[in-house]
Amino acid sequence: MWVLIVVGMYRCSIYLSDFEEETAEKEEKDYPEKKEEETNENETNQEKIQLDDKVRVLIMNEGYRSIYHTEVCIICDEGMLIDQNGKLLEYPANSEYLLNRMAFEGEGQICITGKNGGRLQIKNIGRNSSAQYRGRLECYAAPEGIVVVNELPVEQYLYSVVPSEMPSTYPQEALKAQAVSARTYTYFHKMSYAYPKWEAHMDDSTAFQVYMNCEETPSAVRAVDETKDQVLTYDGNLVESFYYSTSSGYNGGAGVWNDTVSAADAYLIESGEELYAENSEEGEQAYRQYIDNGNEADVEYHEPWYRWVYDRSLEKDLAKKLLEKLYSLSQTQPQKVRIRSKYLSSDQLINEKGIQDIRILNRRKSGMVAGIMIETEHFRVSVMTQHVIRQALGCAQDAVTRKDGSSYTMGEILPSAYFYIEKNYDKNGEKGDTLEQIIIHGAGYGHGCGMSQNGAKGLAERGLTAAEILAYYYNGEIKAVSSLYETAD
Repeated sequence: MWVLIVVGMYRCSIYLSDFEEETAEKEEKDYPEKKEEETNENETNQEKIQLDDKVRVLIMNEGYRSIYHTEVCIICDEGMLIDQNGKLLEYPANSEYLLNRMAFEGEGQICITGKNGGRLQIKNIGRNSSAQYRGRLECYAAPEGIVVVNELPVEQYLYSVVPSEMPSTYPQEALKAQAVSARTYTYFHKMSYAYPKWEAHMDDSTAFQVYMNCEETPSAVRAVDETKDQVLTYDGNLVESFYYSTSSGYNGGAGVWNDTVSAADAYLIESGEELYAENSEEGEQAYRQYIDNGNEADVEYHEPWYRWVYDRSLEKDLAKKLLEKLYSLSQTQPQKVRIRSKYLSSDQLINEKGIQDIRILNRRKSGMVAGIMIETEHFRVSVMTQHVIRQALGCAQDAVTRKDGSSYTMGEILPSAYFYIEKNYDKNGEKGDTLEQIIIHGAGYGHGCGMSQNGAKGLAERGLTAAEILAYYYNGEIKAVSSLYETAD
């Protein structure tokens, strides 16, 4: 049961297709790693982190390629104050401040703030002109270049996160649900440092939450203000509030990340049919029918990403491309991609003439594929976990056709792991023949764990409140974050 607790004072005071390329693929690199245990160093910092309302976000360089900048060009409409080890410089309004590695004294720090509360724009990192940062920018010298950290209040940080993660045209209750989920995610990550050397909790890439991708909007600011201080909890503890673009019709729950789900993960709701997880012919056929026909009662039934199809050729060089990717993944993630052969070493996989079979090993009850097997003449390759399966089968720049007939250019990973595979062989489809093509019939966009953003929109359109939307996707309570920790004197 969800309860909204009101606390008197907190002392510390996409039409989605337009957003998917930048927001919905955040699981490319983050979530599996985020489930790791915190370091002892981070644990010693928890009290300090928990008691203030500031968040520190590392700003990546152009194209989000690295955390290091060669130089940084900053401007502010109100003018700037530059603090370099206590030495203050003042820059007039609209004048550019160009910072390079030579400007630092050793491994020093330069802090930049806008005068009169003015917002700072970094002109040379490829963000749009509306990317103007509240708070202050702290710049650090490193051997590889300059590191930039934006420190600002959590609520102001959310002013940009919410419209960057969910289109501001969505219903207000959906935006409020997004605000609560994003705030919870933020405070959860404030309990440790993603970049301890610079005490940054997160960065601004899709590895965490999309930040400063879109300008603040009145509806998004209102959603943040109307939910101020509200976070999601389970058994009195702050949770990691995962969210994603569009569900397949069922929620994946914590099983999206781990085969074994602990009691602490019970706040994440998993739905589906046990038949799908039986790994039987009957279960597979039932899931295929669900993918093909859908269910009109599903809240996202009319969304473009509710269903999709991907045709992938496996002829000649295209098969070799897949085998090369599998070998590469086996080197970086050997526990999740295993290459076996009776006679040959794994590096010989890339010399195979073709692929003979790709089959699904197991699903979860949500329909999510948790394991696949790829066979060649001399090798068997098992690929485990939804994230790595999507890496293996996805191919950048290939086209995916969505339910509404629109075409989408794929990134590095498959849209989701909710799919079945149709196979076309070069001969009779018998063992030993070579696969010419696979057709992946899929559903949803994203990892499938936590709140579906398009689902939140659909539920809001049906009249559900933000609290009811959150209860649809998470078990637990909504509480004031200031009630979870002792406040400082």
